[in-house]
Amino acid sequence: MCTLLRHILLFALTALVLPMVAFATPPTTEPITFDDTFVYAAGTDENPCPFELTYHNEGTYLVTTHLDSSGIAVRQFARGIDFLETYSANGKAISSRTPASVHLDVATNTLVGTGNQRHFTVPGGGILYAQAGRVVIDLNTGTVSSTGLDVPQGEEFCSALAP
Repeated sequence: MCTLLRHILLFALTALVLPMVAFATPPTTEPITFDDTFVYAAGTDENPCPFELTYHNEGTYLVTTHLDSSGIAVRQFARGIDFLETYSANGKAISSRTPASVHLDVATNTLVGTGNQRHFTVPGGGILYAQAGRVVIDLNTGTVSSTGLDVPQGEEFCSALAP
């Protein structure tokens, strides 16, 4: 009788699990490569310095998309791989590796960035510009909240790139 019960339970579990496995859509992963350059005029939101600033980002993000049983994206996860941000002006440059991770919840249209997003330093000068922790962006409203390290571009940042 014990063997018969075991077979019935095994059959019942198999009957429940196999359809879930058969209809599950595995996540997809693809690399997205960036190589972008932006030039910011002096005194703008992107550039507090009194001179023009060039920003270059290059590298790859691996983006994993999780799908529901009908193949519709429900969330995405992206992580930086060998991603480099560089600011330059007046023949000088400062760079930061960016290993940040970003989660997109498609249902709520919310981005959540975690980790070390950027960390610009110069020898003897300390931290010039850095962000790390958790940043949440509601893509519907543009609302942003953040917790963690936030050292904005300021006088020291501009001094490192000044003529």
